[in-house]
Amino acid sequence: MNTFIRPLILLTVLFSAMAGCSDQTPPGVEKTPETRRVTVAEVSEWDYPSTRQLPGIVRPGARAILSTRIAGTLISVTREPGDPVVTGELLATIDARDIKAAIAAAREKVTATEAAVQQARLDNERLQKLYEEDLIARVRTERAGVRLRELEAQRQAAQSELKAQQANLSYTRLKAPFDGLVSEKLVDAGSFVGPGQPLLILEERQTMRVDVPVSSNQAAAMRPGQSLSVIVGPDRQMLEARLVGVIPALNDTGTGQRLRLDLSADTSAIAPGQVVSVVVPLAGVERQQQNAAWVGLPEAALIRRGQLTGVLVVKSPDEQGSDEPAVINLRWIKTAITPVNTSGLIPVSHGLDVGDRVVLNPSADLQDGQPVIIDNAGAVDG
Repeated sequence: MNTFIRPLILLTVLFSAMAGCSDQTPPGVEKTPETRRVTVAEVSEWDYPSTRQLPGIVRPGARAILSTRIAGTLISVTREPGDPVVTGELLATIDARDIKAAIAAAREKVTATEAAVQQARLDNERLQKLYEEDLIARVRTERAGVRLRELEAQRQAAQSELKAQQANLSYTRLKAPFDGLVSEKLVDAGSFVGPGQPLLILEERQTMRVDVPVSSNQAAAMRPGQSLSVIVGPDRQMLEARLVGVIPALNDTGTGQRLRLDLSADTSAIAPGQVVSVVVPLAGVERQQQNAAWVGLPEAALIRRGQLTGVLVVKSPDEQGSDEPAVINLRWIKTAITPVNTSGLIPVSHGLDVGDRVVLNPSADLQDGQPVIIDNAGAVDG
């Protein structure tokens, strides 16, 4: 009985192997890809305002470097970096003992000169009456008048000295010139400071300005009061700014021209020193050349693989000159800087022509050369 069962088992295994081999594609023969249904859109000419994005630096609306005009020891600093301040608030004090002593001396001098002037005036009046009665010589009245004027000049000088020392006293108390935020504290309390030495930096951040380096051609195409878009942060938040004017960028680090923008809405999203993108319109010939070369592509058609960007272009049967179904081909393209528009289109500078049809929302399993059935062919206005 074992002799009968063993051949039966061998035959069963052999038939199973033959059946498995019949389902496999013979070596050297490519399996035809499955026909898939796709939605396509037609690429058309780009006809939107051409723009480019330029880097800009955010700066505070106002910035003051606070310093003193006198020498002395810094007694106290009442605010730290990041603290908000209001106009007129005391920020720092400097040792004022020498100035207070000078003020006291100046006041005493003013008092003394005022007394001397009063006495000289009485003497001058008395001598003038004696002269009118012909009791003294004219020369004595003239000398009395000269002495009175000298003392009046001394009194004026003493009063001026008092005002100067009082002004110096005001420089020992640094106050906020506007509402803002302390951005830097450059000197700590206890340090000896001199005239003109920066102590604090105050910034007003209710409004911001953006400086954008541009070429001369670009600057000539801009007009004060023009509205521009500013792109902020990784989420590309869009803010509106107003062009204040074009200013020369003549400084230690560069030359040329800069656009000065005023940004007053929703400044909480930005901070001084931040780099933002400013969308500016292209000018003249550059705009014409770009518009002639660009086509508009729906963003839904893009395929991104690493640093490469591509699309699946549909090749229709009539283009192939046969009765075969339409097929798709992977084509690498080069996109331009995305301008600000509401069309949802991406400008393409190389790789596509007007009239090309591309697959929308391509799935990952679509292959180059795969036959497709077109569900619809919507035209894309560019």
